[in-house]
Amino acid sequence: MDPEALILAQFELDTNCEEGESGKININKRKRLDGSRYFADISDFLRVIVYKGRLFMMCDESIYEWALEKYSDMLPEWFCKYDNLRMLDEKLHQFGYEIMDTHVYFMPDPEYEGYDFECPYRIKELGRKEIDRMREDNPFRHALMYQEGCPDELAIGAFDEDEPIAMAGVSSDGRNLWQIGIDVLPGYEHKGLAVYLTTLMKEAVLARGKVPFYGTSESHSLSQRVAVRSGFVPGWCEVYSKQIDNFSV
Repeated sequence: MDPEALILAQFELDTNCEEGESGKININKRKRLDGSRYFADISDFLRVIVYKGRLFMMCDESIYEWALEKYSDMLPEWFCKYDNLRMLDEKLHQFGYEIMDTHVYFMPDPEYEGYDFECPYRIKELGRKEIDRMREDNPFRHALMYQEGCPDELAIGAFDEDEPIAMAGVSSDGRNLWQIGIDVLPGYEHKGLAVYLTTLMKEAVLARGKVPFYGTSESHSLSQRVAVRSGFVPGWCEVYSKQIDNFSV
């Protein structure tokens, strides 16, 4: 398995763009392709991914020519400067949309040497049926998402006797990329469980021939620390859009 090739292939699906070279701006009109990553509360009016000097942008036909004019010569690494995001948000507002979020994502570090941790709790792997049974009483909202279009594929939990106290989950967000989420219940935090379970999940996903990734907010340094200690490195960022509620011209 070549994670780099799988990541780039996923971005092509997500944005209807060809891979291009490093430093390349790729802009195309929006089109939903089979195997792409989509979420119920996110619009495909605009989607931007910046990865290793490449920029993938998919946008609605109404702003396509504008995007070509504004971004064809931009350096991808500076796309998320606030003055650019402000300008982009103002353009989206003209059509009843706005920037929903910007997010950073982490990818596996091929040089990771492992996490030395002796877990004092019972570890159990849960499949889809067991995950579904937890839907009505789910204290692990970052690990088990139950979202349409990106099913929860696998979970790895830590149990204190028979009670689940921490959970890493992974959802098949796209054809090639599976996203990891982690939750630790109060009273069991800061004991190394988040890093341990995230590491186990990363290895389980890689063993299934998929690329695990870990997403978090730019301001969530504690979550970013978990990613790094679990064998992830900064990979890419994304800009999402959404439709404005009750929009009127």
